[in-house]
Amino acid sequence: MFQTYQTKLCNIQLNRGSTSDQYLIEYGKFFGKLERKLFVQSHIKEIPPSNLKKTFLKQYGITSRQFNSIRMQLDGKVSSFLEKRDLDLQDLEAKTVHLQKIIHQKTNQTAKLHQKLLLIPQTNPLFRQHVKKYKNLKHFLHQKKRRLRNLQQKLEKLKVDRDTKRIRICFGSKKLFHKQFHLIENEYKDHQQWKNDWVEARSSQFLVIGSKDETFGNQSATYNVENTLRLRVADCFIGKYGKYIEFPSVMFPYGQEWLDKAKIPYMGFTRNGKPQKYFTSITYRFIKKEKGWYVNATVERETPPIGTSNRNGLIGIDLNTGFLAICEVDRYGNPIHRDTIKVSMYGRRKEQVKASLSDAIKEVLNDAVLVQKDIVIEKLNFTRKKTQLKQMGASYARMLSGFAYSSFQALIEAKAKKAGVNIRRINPAYTSQIGHMKFMARYGLSSHEAAACVIARRGYFLKPEKIKYDTVLTFPKGLDRKQSNFSKWRTLTNYYKKEYAFQDKIELLKADR
Repeated sequence: MFQTYQTKLCNIQLNRGSTSDQYLIEYGKFFGKLERKLFVQSHIKEIPPSNLKKTFLKQYGITSRQFNSIRMQLDGKVSSFLEKRDLDLQDLEAKTVHLQKIIHQKTNQTAKLHQKLLLIPQTNPLFRQHVKKYKNLKHFLHQKKRRLRNLQQKLEKLKVDRDTKRIRICFGSKKLFHKQFHLIENEYKDHQQWKNDWVEARSSQFLVIGSKDETFGNQSATYNVENTLRLRVADCFIGKYGKYIEFPSVMFPYGQEWLDKAKIPYMGFTRNGKPQKYFTSITYRFIKKEKGWYVNATVERETPPIGTSNRNGLIGIDLNTGFLAICEVDRYGNPIHRDTIKVSMYGRRKEQVKASLSDAIKEVLNDAVLVQKDIVIEKLNFTRKKTQLKQMGASYARMLSGFAYSSFQALIEAKAKKAGVNIRRINPAYTSQIGHMKFMARYGLSSHEAAACVIARRGYFLKPEKIKYDTVLTFPKGLDRKQSNFSKWRTLTNYYKKEYAFQDKIELLKADR
């Protein structure tokens, strides 16, 4: 498992205007320039990078390792762009289909209303009301058709790019690039001030890759036992800065123990079977931010063995906007412990939400390690629901937009690996409805804790729970009792969403003991 740790190069290691600072700034610009040149040659002119390596080494005076670092950083950006384009295509296709359905429905409503208007005398008081409704529908349709046309144009453009294998990358970010056209709104005095920010953004970081067969895991950036980070200067800058730039007393506030372990060599074997001394490879990324230069070190660390199981029970987690509902069950699926952990999400930055989620997840993982039980979470995807945001209520749309489930899944899986906790992912279908009707009143659980109970039970892959027919809630007419339990829960869930407000349903079920 690879882990990245960050530290800041403090003033003792890097004074503004010093030789070290000047080299990092100058090499950052140089690295960015070569990265863009490599992009043009390899992805626009389609020349294989292997054919460009010798040319770049000779023409620009860099080492082989430095060229590989440029190529790897560029490959990462291209890979990220391609993945995002695929997601954008899926999102646009889903939104287009959804809009077409809405336009079809509203077109039929408009046509029926128009026919109705032709039959109503203009002196009838209802005539004006229907005219107003008709105009509103026409305006609604016009706006939806405009949006559909825009989405179709974007979709067509992405499809053409995909088919022609065209890659559009804006080095320095598209957001900053467009600020030059609105200087006053973005608080720029003139275009030159914007350009300074633009140049700095395009040359604010560079990568130094490592290898296990190099001293201390990286020959271009060596982090030795005295905690001195020695950076190899590019050949074209040796006459000005010397062969090496050193940063003494570099300490990482987190992960220092893993970086120290990486400095210790171990014996291995080459492909020919000869014994050879190896180090754990370390890759460094130098990043310039507002407060100075930072170093990100990526090192491979040991993954602890899984110390949890489902022998004694499971822990289910139901993520909601604002809190985590936790329910622990025994090996028979009976709830034995429940809890609610608050996670503030509204009106906060992404970093703040992520920090709150991280603290909550750490608490749950500590409990899982203590009782040696696997954790069960839902496998949810909000992509489809987010296509319908404009047609939903403001509160529900805000919930989906600010929902941190994707962050939650990534965080809990990453932290679980470090803690040695096994994560199980289950089908989330009808967990809330089953929990409300079967377990909430029986065990005195809240609505969300009952859902967490069902999530935990589903980690054992039990059969879907049977419908509870002796309930205070009404049943839909014509409910086929010969259907499978899963089909019945689908029918009931859709019916109750239409017939009952959520809080009304919960209050009725709480009284149903």
